[in-house]
Amino acid sequence: MKTVKIGETKYIRDVNSKAILSTNRNALENYKIARLKKEEEINVINTMKQDIKELKEMIQTLIGKQNG
Repeated sequence: MKTVKIGETKYIRDVNSKAILSTNRNALENYKIARLKKEEEINVINTMKQDIKELKEMIQTLIGKQNG
């Protein structure tokens, strides 16, 4: 891949595709860490939702046994 530096920035341009690419590795690593953290948070929330659903079903079963 042949690239050309763009002025005094942290960007380069791919000569073939004309894409502008960032050379800031720290920003990339921070993005990856943030993305993994967000995925973990989503997994925790989904687990909690499932647990609440199961608790509701248990409560309905107990209420049904008391009434029936």
